[in-house]
Amino acid sequence: MDSLRADSERYILIERVFYLYAPEGIGRSKLVDKMGKALPGVTMTARNLNTINKLVEMVGEG
Repeated sequence: MDSLRADSERYILIERVFYLYAPEGIGRSKLVDKMGKALPGVTMTARNLNTINKLVEMVGEG
């Protein structure tokens, strides 16, 4: 995966959750594109940090 990521991208896998920091956007990320094609049958979803913060606020944790 390191060979696919842009220099500005960072990622970590914690248990079954893959966290990706893609400052140029996930739509431009070669890593995201290749992962989606390489993992058939794996359910994926993406949320940006603003969405995560809003969800936390909505459930009263923020």
